[in-house]
Amino acid sequence: MVALEDPESFTGFEAVLFDCDGTLADTHPAHYLALAATLAPFGLEIGREWYEGYTGTSTPETIKAALDGQGVRSDGELIGRLVAECGERYLDHLAAVTEITPVTALARQLTGRLPLAVASGGTRRTVEATLRHLGLDGLFTRVVTRDEVERGKPAPDVFLLAARQLGVEPAACVVLEDADSGLLAARRAGMAVVDVRGRSAAR
Repeated sequence: MVALEDPESFTGFEAVLFDCDGTLADTHPAHYLALAATLAPFGLEIGREWYEGYTGTSTPETIKAALDGQGVRSDGELIGRLVAECGERYLDHLAAVTEITPVTALARQLTGRLPLAVASGGTRRTVEATLRHLGLDGLFTRVVTRDEVERGKPAPDVFLLAARQLGVEPAACVVLEDADSGLLAARRAGMAVVDVRGRSAAR
C-alpha cells in the first residue's frame, strides 16, 4: 500500500508524477477569480459550484465548456486568447495560492531518492509561477503541462510524456492526483495512482 505519510512505500516505483493544481497547491481560489474576471466581459457569471465541477480539467477545456454552456460561439483563436488572459489574471492572485502540505512534504522527502515530475493540465506559465511562489520549483526533474500535449486530461498524454522525458516505463510510475479526470488519465496511461483526497492507492 502506498501512503503519503510513508515515503518508503514509494520505493517500489521508478518515478513519481505529481499533478499541480489541487494536489501540490491549493490554486482553486486564484484560478476561480481569474476565470470569473476573464469571462465577465461576455456577460458570463460562473459559480463556485460550477467551477468545482471542472476540477482537474485543463484551462482550454474549462473555458470552452463555460462558453458553450452559455451559447457563446467560440473557435480556437478565441479560446487561445482567453486562456492567455486567464493565465495573466491568475498571476495577479498568487498570494491566494497555498501548499497542500501532506503532498509537498512527501515531494521534499522523495527529492533525490526518485525522479519526480509535475504533470499538469495547466499552462506552463501558470504552473511554473505556482511552483516558484511556493518554493517547489527545485524539487522536480521535469515539468510537463497542457501546452506540450495534444489532449488534456482525462486523456493520458501529459502523464505519458512525463514518463518518456524521465526515461521510465509508464507501469513503473505512480501518480498523485486530486481529480477524477486526472485519476482516469493516469489509469489510462497504465500507471499506479494515489488519490490524495482519500490518501489511498490503487494499481
